[in-house]
Amino acid sequence: MKDFFINLYDLAKIFWGNKKNWTSWLILGIVIGIGVFMVSLNVMINDWNKHFYDAIAAFEVDKIFSLIREYLIYIGLYIFVSVYRTWLRKLLIIRWRKAMTDYFMTRWFSQKIFYKLAQKNKMDNPDQRIAEDIYLFAKYSLELTLSFLLNFVQLGSFLIILWNLSGAPSFNLFGYDVVIRGYLVWVALIYAFLGSVVTHIIGRKLHPLNYSQQVYEATFRGNLVRKSDQAEQIALYGGEQTEKSKLSEDFAKIAKNWRAIMDKERNLGFFTVGYSHFSSTLALLCAIPLLLLKIITFGGLMQIRSAFGTVLGSLSWFIYAYNLLPEWVATISRLSQFKKEMAEFEKHGSSSHQIQDSQASENAVSVKNLSIFTIEKQPLLQHLSFDIKVGEWVYLKGQSGLGKSSLLRTLSGIWMFYDGEYVIDQSNSLFIPQKSYLNSGSLTELLSYPNLPNHSLAQLNEVLAKVGLTKWQDRLDEVHPWNLVLSQGEQQRIIFARILLLRPTLLCLDEATANLDENSAITLMQLLRQHLPNSTIIFTSHQQRIGQFADREIDLTGYLVTD
Repeated sequence: MKDFFINLYDLAKIFWGNKKNWTSWLILGIVIGIGVFMVSLNVMINDWNKHFYDAIAAFEVDKIFSLIREYLIYIGLYIFVSVYRTWLRKLLIIRWRKAMTDYFMTRWFSQKIFYKLAQKNKMDNPDQRIAEDIYLFAKYSLELTLSFLLNFVQLGSFLIILWNLSGAPSFNLFGYDVVIRGYLVWVALIYAFLGSVVTHIIGRKLHPLNYSQQVYEATFRGNLVRKSDQAEQIALYGGEQTEKSKLSEDFAKIAKNWRAIMDKERNLGFFTVGYSHFSSTLALLCAIPLLLLKIITFGGLMQIRSAFGTVLGSLSWFIYAYNLLPEWVATISRLSQFKKEMAEFEKHGSSSHQIQDSQASENAVSVKNLSIFTIEKQPLLQHLSFDIKVGEWVYLKGQSGLGKSSLLRTLSGIWMFYDGEYVIDQSNSLFIPQKSYLNSGSLTELLSYPNLPNHSLAQLNEVLAKVGLTKWQDRLDEVHPWNLVLSQGEQQRIIFARILLLRPTLLCLDEATANLDENSAITLMQLLRQHLPNSTIIFTSHQQRIGQFADREIDLTGYLVTD
């Protein structure tokens, strides 16, 4: 329980602890103020109940119509402030959600944590935690907190009313006269306490079930998105039935867990529905003796019914909120885990093995006694030591699966599974992986990635011509699903166009021409020689003729780990 409140505070202060959000505190104060005003209206309506029903019992027609007009004023005010309270509450939710989304996305994308989390494979679906858990956290935190505060204020107001209405009736118990002051208050307290205990006993298993449900739902959605992204490959393989089978297995977990939640909520519902309906009757049953003893009037009976229901409703906050609490607790747990995992990467992000400033050195890259491992901690390469001078072109040789890509990932700062030291100038570096990434948007945005568009149309058209994509000239505003429209070879030409626009001082190419014929690959490498004469370039390729562009080769075979 202590950890829960620590995690809740830790997450809440992201938004509410920021001094820039003082206007949100003001809005929150207004919302609470409106809530207090609504309680005051309820108190006045409760008092109105006595006068109205007494007037009906006495057949005082003029008074009845006067009280009806008074009631309409109360209701009009209640509707007005209630609507604005809801509107302001939703405004706070979207502000809170935006601030937390910015916070988590900023940290997720810093120090390449989004990639490292995927490598570590310790935490499921960070995308779902950002897209949905943050929304649920903001929504439930605000709604539960405001409803708790409102119920607390309401309880304080109506507890006094109910105590005074209860009087001090005496009962004969086993031959003794017993006087119970405020006995209706004690009835409400005992009834609500017993109801809360039973609710928790019945519903406590909902907490782990709701957590699991969020995991299963996120996994299913994520797998659907991945199938859409890989639609062409699946279609070419004819793997539809296999993919459908896997998705069906994912959904089966959702359905099974959902049924378990249904069963628990059904059992809880049997109690809470009965508890709620009997509570209105309980007020009358307990107040009838006061009416028979002529301590209260018929109007007083209606007033007691209203006050008792309000007090019991406030005392039963835990019972009525119980269906939301498990999901709220689950979102807090998932977001706290996400935050802690990112903090771990940030803590160790600037490892002593990795230094990222070599501007004063004649070497663009220096590697000393570097060993690289797989994700499963199996050794790939060991005791690598070499220097690469500024402006030098280096060809990394070695068989497939030897670890060339892992070495480039390590130098880029995204591979965590290594030991040793390396020094690299990353002030203006670019690392191109084997698989091209094509972002969504217009062709201009595609060419400008990872930067925002900042080149003229003439520059973009010129670079398209250089890389052999003349058919796309003057079509820069077009938006397409680029991974489907462009062939694999054209996608790699787009990557070279990006390189020419970005002009990195350090460039690492991992099989960047694998989908092109050798002549086309040579033409593109010649472009780099021509337009990036002072850049340091490290590259791998299985096209033998590409190696001719290197000033030097490093054969990694000699560093291969052997049994």
